[in-house]
Amino acid sequence: MTRSSQCLVISLALVIAVLLALLFPAYGRAEDINAKQPYEMVRTLQSLQAKVAEGNSHALKTQRALLLQMDTFFQVLPRAMWQDPRNARAAVVHLLSGGHPGIVKLLLTYDPAPAIDENLMLGALAYVEGREEDVLTHFGLIDPRDLPPSLGGHVALVKAAVLVNKDPQQALELLGIARLLMPGTLVEEAALRREVFVAGKAGAIERFQSLSLRYLRRFRGSIYAGDFVRRFTLALDTLGFGKQNEKFVLLESLLAEFNEDTRRTLYLRLARTAILHGQRDIVEKATDRAMPLAMPGSHEEALFKLYRAGALVGIEDIKQARDMLWSIDQNLLAPQEKELMRAVYHVLNSVRDWPHPPAGIIGEFSIYEPMQTPKGPDWTRPVMQKAERLIEQSAVLLTEAGS
Repeated sequence: MTRSSQCLVISLALVIAVLLALLFPAYGRAEDINAKQPYEMVRTLQSLQAKVAEGNSHALKTQRALLLQMDTFFQVLPRAMWQDPRNARAAVVHLLSGGHPGIVKLLLTYDPAPAIDENLMLGALAYVEGREEDVLTHFGLIDPRDLPPSLGGHVALVKAAVLVNKDPQQALELLGIARLLMPGTLVEEAALRREVFVAGKAGAIERFQSLSLRYLRRFRGSIYAGDFVRRFTLALDTLGFGKQNEKFVLLESLLAEFNEDTRRTLYLRLARTAILHGQRDIVEKATDRAMPLAMPGSHEEALFKLYRAGALVGIEDIKQARDMLWSIDQNLLAPQEKELMRAVYHVLNSVRDWPHPPAGIIGEFSIYEPMQTPKGPDWTRPVMQKAERLIEQSAVLLTEAGS
């Protein structure tokens, strides 16, 4: 290890030590090792997690430091301490909150065993190790509502995560239980995020709306709000908000709860879905709402113009659509987006009054394509060479005349 690496490790250790000394000053003396109980440490952990759900990044760092301290501290506790059911439950909560699985593995070797149903320890261990079938085996007959809320909420969240693909309805029920058991905590925040996704997957539009609104009003500042936006965006496609005007109308009040950047991104996705499914009304509404939010000259503004032009396919709209298309900088568009532009031009050029075109129509219009210089030495023609000689001669004559 280099000297700089050693300094970095020492500095990190000192920071963690200071944080933990402030949280748990009794740990500095070996004779006070029993001064803190595991269940008390878990309470502190959950308090930090609640602040993480509010968006406190410092709490996130302190939580990680605390988990490391708990990993070490729990290993050296007297076995008798695990005969207190509160401490035994704390070990399971610690594991499901990101603690090291080695602690529960150690407790499973103790005789007498910790004062907790062994299935809770085995199920939690199976979950963090990715053994979903074993999770159902051990947690299957356990009703989270029969457990103390601080543990029951975690168990409900885990069971829902395992059942989400097999039984979405049961997963929704369990996520609702998790929220009710641990309101205001990171468990509620996580349950809401996942419930929005499951409701979208199950096609439960009203539940999707109400849960999304609840999340935005309670946890919009959460460290994990980005994951919520990702899940929300996926659900927009699943529920078809960009494919049916009636559904889009239901969505508009909900979109107003997002910040401008997110709202612009969501409207862009809805507009794209709508134009691909021929929903002109949705394209017009989405672009009307979002174009004022796009930065002039940006890629997003170019796409909004493209989608809006694609929705203007009436005879009376041709000039407006043409002008909008001509205002787009093609350099901002990806290859597939340029293909969409060509398709829009083709549709507009196919619009005609029958049996005669309207007055003032000159002909077809299309994307401006800069002339590409052909490759190879023999691409010039005699007439071009003659024109070049005449230009050179004219330049000479003009120079002589000026002198």
